[in-house]
Amino acid sequence: MNKGKKKGFAFLENYKRTLKQIRFKMPASIWLVLSVGLSVAVAAVSFAAIILLNLPVTPIITLVLFLVVVDLMAGYPYVLATRRINSIEENLPDALKQLADTLKAGGTYEYALREISESEYGPLSKEMENVLRKMEEGENIEDSLNSLTTNIDSTLVKRTVAIINDAIKAGAGLADVLEEIADDVRALHRISKERISGTMLQVIFIIAAGSLVAPAILGMVSTVIQLLIETSAGLSTNKAAIVETLWARDIIMLLMQVYLMIEVIASGAMIAITREGKLNKSLIYIPMLLLVAFVCYYIALFGSSIFIGGMR
Repeated sequence: MNKGKKKGFAFLENYKRTLKQIRFKMPASIWLVLSVGLSVAVAAVSFAAIILLNLPVTPIITLVLFLVVVDLMAGYPYVLATRRINSIEENLPDALKQLADTLKAGGTYEYALREISESEYGPLSKEMENVLRKMEEGENIEDSLNSLTTNIDSTLVKRTVAIINDAIKAGAGLADVLEEIADDVRALHRISKERISGTMLQVIFIIAAGSLVAPAILGMVSTVIQLLIETSAGLSTNKAAIVETLWARDIIMLLMQVYLMIEVIASGAMIAITREGKLNKSLIYIPMLLLVAFVCYYIALFGSSIFIGGMR
């Protein structure tokens, strides 16, 4: 129980830190409650519409809508944070190179940081401005640079700051160290981009197979199963047997959609591991893949029903 509470508090603290880093205007707890509340409302409305209007879809679609809405809302800050980190990591080599050139020209740390903060480096310029402000308030450069690791959740930035601080403590030529770090960071960023582009075909294949082709096939198979079961039920004169047959049809349809959900979840996990190398990133992909998969499933189901109905 205590471990579960600790994990829950850790998630909330990480979420708060993410919102703080992107300067999100709404508190984390309120945003999470709003996200869950809106998701429940959308699921409830869709469930009521299915029941009252007798729509030819199973109530499991309400679960899909709930997951999609809560993922879009609760995951929106993570998307902004990811874009911010990507922008910082992309501009970091140029900023380090400019910092090294300024130091070589005889400039001080404060002057070099001020130049970077006034340059067009996006979020990195704002973070460098915070570092400069801390130095002007009396903190040394090491403590000021450590604020970058607090405000930027990036392993690349943390390692870069650690190397710079070690170089300062050792009394090494910081300008030369910065140039070497800039080259290494640029190479690492290029490798990361190459990994993403190199796995693009695999990701496209998984999306096409898991969210387009497989749902379409399941939709057509569902139509054939429904046709066979309803035909056998129509040949029976026993009302109890007919009810049991139709109940078995509904169970089979539900199980096929549960299988579709499991298959899409597995596809999302494979995409996250292939593209990002992290399984937890699958939470970004799974809800949208579920929505696309069920849309394809019902399009294939209704389309094949109309086609087979026209042939009968």
